[in-house]
Amino acid sequence: MRILLLGAGTSGRMLASRLCVEQHDVVLVDLDAKALEQVEAQMDLLTLQGNAADPRILNEAGITKADLVVALTDQESVNILACSLAHIAGVPRKVARVSNQAYTKTGGPFDLKQMGIDLVINQQHECAKDLYNVMRIPGAHEAVDLLDGRVLCVGVRMPTDSPLLQEDLGGSHHHEILSTIRFVAYTRGGKIRIPTGDTRFEIGDIVYLVGEPGPVRRFIRFLLPSETGYERVVIAGGGELGLQLATRLEQTPSMDVTLVEEEEGRAHYCSDQLEKTLIIHGSSLDQELMRELGINDQTAFVAVTGDDENNIMSCLVADKMGAHFTISRVDQSNYQPIIDSLSLVDRVVSPHTSLINSVYHYVRGDAVQGDRLLQKIPGEVVEFVLEQGHEWDGKAVKDLKLPRGCLISMVLRGEQLEVATGDLILQGGDHVLLYGLPKSIRRLQDKLD
Repeated sequence: MRILLLGAGTSGRMLASRLCVEQHDVVLVDLDAKALEQVEAQMDLLTLQGNAADPRILNEAGITKADLVVALTDQESVNILACSLAHIAGVPRKVARVSNQAYTKTGGPFDLKQMGIDLVINQQHECAKDLYNVMRIPGAHEAVDLLDGRVLCVGVRMPTDSPLLQEDLGGSHHHEILSTIRFVAYTRGGKIRIPTGDTRFEIGDIVYLVGEPGPVRRFIRFLLPSETGYERVVIAGGGELGLQLATRLEQTPSMDVTLVEEEEGRAHYCSDQLEKTLIIHGSSLDQELMRELGINDQTAFVAVTGDDENNIMSCLVADKMGAHFTISRVDQSNYQPIIDSLSLVDRVVSPHTSLINSVYHYVRGDAVQGDRLLQKIPGEVVEFVLEQGHEWDGKAVKDLKLPRGCLISMVLRGEQLEVATGDLILQGGDHVLLYGLPKSIRRLQDKLD
């Protein structure tokens, strides 16, 4: 696929790196010549210095030959104009990063889809949604919604008191509750594995499963019997991400939310926007203030300021005070392996990763409706529509010749969700959820087009 990528910031570089690994034909445009030089030294792509909204630059970049334009500059006016020009040039798919909520409201008077922009993304909103999904399932290390929120994919660490230890999945005495979800992958000793009927989980395994939200929550309570959850959330950082997360959490019954913001004017703004959240003007690095907040084992602490180091330090302070669960926003991708190896925080989120997850299904093909990278394990969950006459149409799941490291987890047929057991026969029109390791997904690409 020929992809024109506008903007060499953190999100642009992360997306360019993934596209290059998958051997797409990428042209990257940015005003910063130094940033482009750094990208060229690391990746196999073409770069062009210039204004991404300049028709001459877009023509030089080959916009008329592009299959997809993704505009991720830090100026939303440039992103909007560039995608509008791409629409005029006949580019099939256009994606723009836009922060102004007046533009992102679907069906509003300024709906950018009427200008030919296929997808408008606010990365802070996407990250807030990812955070909310994790927090509504106590014990989850990761949770992403699929099929427009009808399915959850959740990652958990196997505890010492899990009822699934000491028995094979195929011969488990808990067949009834196991039938409501589907295990898709797990890690042990740093190695990724695909579960089978002979799999026997061990303490410390990170296990991923999918299912409908209700059954998933019931299963997590069964799987983690000692997980008591939390009744209170403290959010450090009242920027757009913190504000959006607090707005979502306010809708959760019996959830006590506190937001700490260092900048006085922003604290007042958050107070005006929120109804039930307690707003504290101060710094999450102030240990006296943190003690006054009364953080304990019923508290989840979320640090989402714009400073990675401050977020990590705040989480360490909260953990020392006994916080039940800590989450840190980290924008620098090279911090992730260090945080994981030292177990500094329970969960890391990145607005850049959330943005890429929202964009990537446009790379996969017309039939693909969603594509989500997972944080703790390699691979991704792909949602695609099975076309009439597809080679899988009319075949049972067990008879599909899937690459190693790949499995089908759930199928949405009309309004009915089905766990993808081996005997389930696929039909044209099915929405299929498929988990696969990177190599497996690439081998399946022709099936997803």
